[in-house]
Amino acid sequence: MYDTATFWSFSPEEALQRMDSESNGLSDAQAAMRRERSPRQSASPFLQGLRLFLLQFKKPLTLLLLVGLAFSATLGEFTNAAIILAILLLSGLLGFVQERKADRAMEQLLRLIQARATVRRNGIERSVPLDEVVPGDILLLKAGDIIPADSLLLELEDLYVNEAALSGESFPAEKKQGVLPPDTPLIRRTNAIFAGSNVISGTAVALAMATGTQSQLGILEQEISTAPRENAFERGLRTFGYLIMRVALLMSGLILIINIGLGKPALDSLLFALALSLGLTPEMLPAIVTITLASGARRLAGKKVIVKKLSAIQDFGAMDILCADKTGTLTEGIVKVHACIDADGNESPLAYRYAYLNACYQSGYANPIDEAIRTMPEPDIALFQKFDEVPYDFIRKRLSVVVKEDGKHIMITKGAVKNILDVCSSCRTGSDTHNGDWKQKALQNLDAFSAQGFRTIGICSKDVTGDPLITKDDECDMVFLGFILLSDPPKEGIAEVLDKLKAQKVNLKIITGDNTLIARTIAARIGIPAEHIISGSELHALSDEALARKVQVMHVFAETEPSQKERIVRALQRKGHVVGYLGDGINDASALKAADVGISVQNAVDVAKESADLILLEQNLHVILDGIEEGRKTYQNTLKYIFITISANFGNMFSMAGASVFLPFLPLLPAQVLLSNFSTDLPALAISSDEVDRELLAKPRKWDNRVIRNFMIVFGLESSLFDYLSFGVLVFLFHASEQVFQTGWFIESVITEVCILLIIRTRRSFFRSRISRTLFWTSLSVVVLVLVLPYLPFAPVLGFTPLPAPIALAMVGIAFAYALVSEMTKRWFFKRMHY
Repeated sequence: MYDTATFWSFSPEEALQRMDSESNGLSDAQAAMRRERSPRQSASPFLQGLRLFLLQFKKPLTLLLLVGLAFSATLGEFTNAAIILAILLLSGLLGFVQERKADRAMEQLLRLIQARATVRRNGIERSVPLDEVVPGDILLLKAGDIIPADSLLLELEDLYVNEAALSGESFPAEKKQGVLPPDTPLIRRTNAIFAGSNVISGTAVALAMATGTQSQLGILEQEISTAPRENAFERGLRTFGYLIMRVALLMSGLILIINIGLGKPALDSLLFALALSLGLTPEMLPAIVTITLASGARRLAGKKVIVKKLSAIQDFGAMDILCADKTGTLTEGIVKVHACIDADGNESPLAYRYAYLNACYQSGYANPIDEAIRTMPEPDIALFQKFDEVPYDFIRKRLSVVVKEDGKHIMITKGAVKNILDVCSSCRTGSDTHNGDWKQKALQNLDAFSAQGFRTIGICSKDVTGDPLITKDDECDMVFLGFILLSDPPKEGIAEVLDKLKAQKVNLKIITGDNTLIARTIAARIGIPAEHIISGSELHALSDEALARKVQVMHVFAETEPSQKERIVRALQRKGHVVGYLGDGINDASALKAADVGISVQNAVDVAKESADLILLEQNLHVILDGIEEGRKTYQNTLKYIFITISANFGNMFSMAGASVFLPFLPLLPAQVLLSNFSTDLPALAISSDEVDRELLAKPRKWDNRVIRNFMIVFGLESSLFDYLSFGVLVFLFHASEQVFQTGWFIESVITEVCILLIIRTRRSFFRSRISRTLFWTSLSVVVLVLVLPYLPFAPVLGFTPLPAPIALAMVGIAFAYALVSEMTKRWFFKRMHY
């Protein structure tokens, strides 16, 4: 490893020497060797796979059962121990295979939108994934780039970097070349940039000094262990898991005490109680959730949505507010220059030429406005040369460059019209410059252009000959040259898309940097209520409580700053909304992170894509409509497994608790409990492929522990009622022996859970809802397997025995009677719960 602890105290030459690098960059062989030995934050694929496999056995109740397994083996119950171990391994392996498959599918999808860095290797510029940057790489940075490594600046031009993640400072840090003392604090290391930061404006060439866990961000993440922010679905799963665990431990403990008190074998009672605990717990839930979400992610990819964070799919479906800028979302996103005119409304060749020079020579991030200006017919600029620049920022909303012509230096500034007027003291129209009352007329013109739907940019200039090195403070006493009128019409069919969003119960809110008039004009054209608009200046004056009330009824926010976008999102969240944010620029990064589901686009700047949870391969609201529907499908399929499992498992446990009291033997052997749970989880793995009824996709639905708890009680007790009916038939009608009783109830228990799966998967009558082929055939296969299992050669090892035909028919009949009653109960329950 290299000694880079105080690299900001190195000169560029010393740093290159220490890193054994050069200005042309590393060779491919050097980069490959350093990548092998460079510490990374992610483990090797083998270790990741091993960790995933071991996590299948980390569940507390599984660990308890492993303890019981050890007791069984210690006391010589090897057959019982082998059976339990085999089922546990099969369950763990099944969960591992499915989750690993899902993880690999996600990795392939994420490669499509992976953030990349530009490096110089073998003297050639090359784009590589961020995690392939190694110490000694020469980095080429521009506005919007994420910085992949702690680096020393070798060259720079007007570089401003957002280091809020490390320094806590919200304003961009200006960077300079130089050598600093070793004890310089991080916030003052102006000659260095750090991993995890992003470039706001300007360009730079830097030498990568530390990556991965050796970077400042990597060290900080190791020192401060912070859990990722939970979304509503994840919180619901966690609280649900705790509820089930408490119920399972309480009931299994009572059953253990009762069985031992009745004189049943202590070891069998212990194993039975532990197996029963596991039987109540939906231990495949993490695997089922991962599989279902990964399947949803694959389907979304087919609809041109790439998922970076799986749990965001649930929030996509639950989203009831979508915040978005109008540019490229509601409008075509193809900005065109309509005209360059002076303050009197006449064509201005000078404004046209200076706007072109400013757009061509600015070195900040690529943006549609400058691209539009550069596509105009090129004026005569052959004699001009760039001399200096002050990049754009979102506070002053201006961009200045200095150009040189015939020994004369001219500062040209463009930006938001009101911000340009603030720094102008005179106005030029035609060949005349005057200081009269021209600003009021300019503002009237601005209002007129905005009312026509034009986005308007101001342009001004100033002679800085003799002092051409400029700063933001030099933006004063300038001459106003005129307006650049830009057109970006609404997308064709956008009103229809917005109507579909409303039908999906999703409200759109426009958050734009444009002025109030143009925001109102565009909103009116596409049918968004805009009688009242909150501007950025009004937002400043509102308290958080007042804003939380306003955002409920307001639909358009204009002239907003980046921090205000985040503030609007958080205000909506405080009112209980699930908020999506669609953005693609540097100024959208904080709002994307704050939103429940951050949505960006493939051609967005790196920092926006990195902050987002979902990436659209097309900047189109039609794609979002597809994504919302897929998110709701995924949520419903996940909920199906939870409903099905908790009702059947809770019912079985309640039944076994009662049966173990009055039966002289255990109602099911520990291995049979596990086998029942394993068998019924097999069809559940196919739920991710199931169809979802259209009416369940009509509105966003949130996790509701009250509904889940009530469902567990109602359907669990109903399941238990039919279990007791089975007990009565087996004991009093057929006078079943221990093995016959256990075999008969095992069959009835598994078939009833498969039946409830087919019924609860839809709110309609089960025969009127289309079921996926995979789910149907898996369910049918499990039923057939359970029916033939007692007749297989190894059945006695599992404690099963062939059933007489009347008993077998009675168990199947009870299972189907249960299915019919459950169908009626289902209609009553969901109607009563309004869910």
